[in-house]
Amino acid sequence: MISSESAKKLLEFCESPVYVFDETAFLDNYHNFENTFKKHYGKYILSYSYKTNYAPYICKLVKENGGFAEVVSGMEYYIAEKIGYSPYQIVFNGPNKGNSGIDALLKGAKVNVDNLEELESYLLVAKEHPEKTFKVGLRVNIDVGQDFISRFGMDERDISFAFERVSCVSNLMICGLHCHIGRCRRLDSWRLRCEKMLFLADKYFNDSPPEYISLGSGMFGNVGDYFASQLGEIPSYEEYATVTAKAFDEHYKALPLEKKPILFTEPGTTVINKYVDFICQVNSIKRIKDKFFAQLNCSFHNLGETSTLIKLPYYIIPGGSEQKTYKNLDFAGYTCLQQDIMVSDFCGALGVGDYIVFGNVGGYSNVFKPPFIEPQAKMVSLKANGDIVEIKRKETYEDVLTTYIF
Repeated sequence: MISSESAKKLLEFCESPVYVFDETAFLDNYHNFENTFKKHYGKYILSYSYKTNYAPYICKLVKENGGFAEVVSGMEYYIAEKIGYSPYQIVFNGPNKGNSGIDALLKGAKVNVDNLEELESYLLVAKEHPEKTFKVGLRVNIDVGQDFISRFGMDERDISFAFERVSCVSNLMICGLHCHIGRCRRLDSWRLRCEKMLFLADKYFNDSPPEYISLGSGMFGNVGDYFASQLGEIPSYEEYATVTAKAFDEHYKALPLEKKPILFTEPGTTVINKYVDFICQVNSIKRIKDKFFAQLNCSFHNLGETSTLIKLPYYIIPGGSEQKTYKNLDFAGYTCLQQDIMVSDFCGALGVGDYIVFGNVGGYSNVFKPPFIEPQAKMVSLKANGDIVEIKRKETYEDVLTTYIF
């Protein structure tokens, strides 16, 4: 999290609520993650998950540092193109690509097919363009010990059928394999994920390996002590790389570099979550029966999905008014939803006008908040030299209503 000194300085120039992107810390973590994997497997490429946080400023930083774009919709593909990515640097996943998938295929993006109906649409494209050669990857559905059935990708029967269908077409080929299983961050699941993907690569690519294998995302990042105390043992980047990148290096050690497949992972929260904070303010404090409620000028939607799964780190900056000591106080949001509570049972000193700085809100937050009750807050980047750069302006009522017909 940014220091209280940095937050105080920022509040001299920005009113709350506001998202704060710590650019220097983000880049340090990004390079640490990437270098750890490349150390074990030279053909590793980090493909940043746009759905996690598609703020263009952040996506540009990834591009400037050699990362690819992992997108799951036409909208995200549009962002990657607008930033300046070449099609071959865009990995297009997702179960509902529609015409955007066809456009991406025609341009030469790395399109990973989720289902047989999608594959049939690309077979039709190949038939309509006999002068061109097309390549796709398959998103495969594998079991890594999770306690649910993933709805994404093709199971073994569909994988075999997909290879049969493509074998009948001269200008469409399967050149890659992709998987992603959410909620499976432990080392054992990653070890199994890697083993199963290498098995499928050997099975379906007999003569030579695929051009690429993507293991998807879902690793713990550098979460810090507060999260670690709630989550238990957190694998390090080195441990993740050992069961994946090092395993790839061992599996393909007999091949020259140019014959080895590219290894992709697609981190999102791993590389962004810790590096965005959110600053809001206490507008009022009231007592109802034996319970106290501090009304904040934001909602739990601003803090994102992570805040609904785990307690976020936070600290308080006094706002100038008298503080009182409270027990059994909740931090409540501005919506009409009873569940809009960001901190429960707070005990400590608090005053009207105080600022609350929440950490670890980089994932599924600014891109996830609906236009509900209030528009979205602004976002700034805190640079290494202390400069503050606006990277998203505060939304207006007109922004929210522009598509509606009055």
